[in-house]
Amino acid sequence: MEGSAASTLAKVPHESGTQPIDTGLRVSFKVYWYKLLHPLLERRGRFFLQGRQHRRYFVMPGDYVSGYTAKFGSFEAEEIAVARQVCRQALGAERLAHSTMLDLGCHIGNYSVELGADFGAVVAVDAVQSYAHVARANLAWNGLEGKSTVVCAAISDREGEVRLHMERHGNLGHARVSQDGDANQDAATIVPAVSLDALVRRLDVQDVSFIKFDIEGHEIAALNGALQTIRQHAPVIQVEVDKGNLPAVLRQVRQTGVAYEAWQVVRGNPACRGGLSRLWTALCAGGNPVFVQQLTGQEANVRHLPCVLLVPKAVRLDWQTLFPMHEVARTARAAELVATLEPNRKPCGDHPSLNDVTAVVVTFNSAHCIEHLAKSLATWPHVTIVDNGSNDRTRDLVAQYLPRARWIGLDDNLGFGAANNQALAQVLTPYALLVNPDCLVGAKDALALLQTAHHWPQAAVIVPQLMDSKGRLQLNYGWPRPRWISRGPEAQGPLCVGNACGAVMLLRLDAMPTREWFDTRFFLYYEDEDLCLRLFAAGLPVVVEPSVRVVHVNRGSVRGSRPLQVEYLRGMHHAMSKILFTAKHQGEGAASRQRRLARLQSVAVLLLRVLLPSPRHLARAWGRVVGFWHAPSSY
Repeated sequence: MEGSAASTLAKVPHESGTQPIDTGLRVSFKVYWYKLLHPLLERRGRFFLQGRQHRRYFVMPGDYVSGYTAKFGSFEAEEIAVARQVCRQALGAERLAHSTMLDLGCHIGNYSVELGADFGAVVAVDAVQSYAHVARANLAWNGLEGKSTVVCAAISDREGEVRLHMERHGNLGHARVSQDGDANQDAATIVPAVSLDALVRRLDVQDVSFIKFDIEGHEIAALNGALQTIRQHAPVIQVEVDKGNLPAVLRQVRQTGVAYEAWQVVRGNPACRGGLSRLWTALCAGGNPVFVQQLTGQEANVRHLPCVLLVPKAVRLDWQTLFPMHEVARTARAAELVATLEPNRKPCGDHPSLNDVTAVVVTFNSAHCIEHLAKSLATWPHVTIVDNGSNDRTRDLVAQYLPRARWIGLDDNLGFGAANNQALAQVLTPYALLVNPDCLVGAKDALALLQTAHHWPQAAVIVPQLMDSKGRLQLNYGWPRPRWISRGPEAQGPLCVGNACGAVMLLRLDAMPTREWFDTRFFLYYEDEDLCLRLFAAGLPVVVEPSVRVVHVNRGSVRGSRPLQVEYLRGMHHAMSKILFTAKHQGEGAASRQRRLARLQSVAVLLLRVLLPSPRHLARAWGRVVGFWHAPSSY
């Protein structure tokens, strides 16, 4: 499937502006291999590795549906990521917030869930009743029930009733509206049909800014019934074009009189034609790359279900700067690129509001923290929870106590920094406040940090004074460790520091254009110190506001059913990150010397812990021995 797309695109004449553009997005190896092996794992229309329980998704409650979507939504991850960036850039946050997205052929609601938060309203449509049911549950679970409408109908160019055939694709089925004269009509289901123009009028939709056509085999019929809507609203359109229907689809769109650019989302580099070549590219790129390429002329795209984006030419979208590569973003043009990508973001004014900040919480087996955390975040309009594959009741308690929070559930534990990066890439507010689950940050505390950020407009990070549950101050800031030793009394007022603890951090997001604030090689510990040292070197201030005091229960975020294993992993990750930090900032020689000394010290401490037994401390000491033994001395 991927090879046919690459070979087809390679035939497109390379006119001005038609060179493929690397979006910088990468499909993770886990998802990439899942897609690659899918045809081999499919048997008799069923994906046999899933087992029977995965076939019950039609009637499962919302929490299971969301998990199911996370598994199968990977097949649309690239298209959704590109569509989100295009919508934000082409339409702007203000229009999105006051307009409607139409998800036609919503199946289980991946697009509605992933893009719906940016829009004022969501209309999801599917002809299959069970799909509409699952989409409705998924939207409700993800906090979008209040602004979403789910319709069970076939989008076509006719009104009344049509026949519907189900075609199996792996464990998912696709509905196809039959045309007059189709065989086996007796086996088809009769469903209501409505044109998109009529549906928009019926729902009294005032502004349509994005339409996703995912209706296999009858896109042209659906477009015939949507020409008035397209002509009136000139939305961004994404269409999944079935096989060779692209020229006909483009002709239909041109009948509206609205001039569109057609771009295709391509999984993998279009220049790599062979399977081994594409695999080698994915290995070198750290994941399968995602490209976009402009389609010109009358390409009869033979790739099954290619994602084509149609963007009105009037918006003058600059595709070259829409997806800046990381190397470009590190240059002096970084600030300019951020202003281009998010033109509607404004810093908070003299009277900061919680609308200017998103609370980002990374959880891992943190169920014991959720109830108290929810009380401190009860009045926050924007809360994002990123879960690193917890196996306790974290998700259930978040749904109970923080029902409006955005949930990002990760299948595996990616580490503190990687989880934060994923959430920060999706934050729409000018600021993000990173909050450990064992920290209680009230609304007044957040507003005070925002006020400090207003007085220090060049600061990249603002942190409070942390204290323990007994009111004792914690040493959560200082000078960069490799440069000077911090001495003296605690801060009496706002001041610049070189290092700060990441338990509570207010980030000014336009200070880091790529949104990759943390180095993901640090799985746990030292990622915040590494960030501060990089900001210090770049001349971006880190400011402490000591008047804001936040309770931090040290090592209280993670509990789980195996406390000794938790302590072992803490010790191991701390040791490995310590050596990695030295290797990165002081070189391999310094890291090797530190590792040799740390190995001896950790063994000595382990022997003392054996003589003075404490299971918790012994487990942590053993973890440190293992960590220092396996820590690499080169970055």
